[in-house]
Amino acid sequence: MLITDAISATGMPEGRYRLGSFGVDVHDGKCMVAGKLAGSVLTMDRAVRNLARFAEWDLPRAVAAASQNPARVARIANKGALAVGADADFVVLSPEGEVLRTFVGGVERSR
Repeated sequence: MLITDAISATGMPEGRYRLGSFGVDVHDGKCMVAGKLAGSVLTMDRAVRNLARFAEWDLPRAVAAASQNPARVARIANKGALAVGADADFVVLSPEGEVLRTFVGGVERSR
């Protein structure tokens, strides 16, 4: 299963951000404070692409690690699949795993 504990600076450009009461620097995909790792800025789509690349998995298998598998383990019936009765929360990915469109409750959300 894929998870991320990304902080509020996730998806933001490189720079300095607040994490609680202290400042963190985001650079090269890392969140650091005083030269030490201070949190994650890993997005789920990047986690899927990383898994596909590093494990040499195809994209559908990597996507399942971020959707179907966690929902099944957590026993959440209406998540992780496109099916009748399921929540219509999903993303449309390019063949490379880049997010093209996002839907929440079946309604497209702007990026």
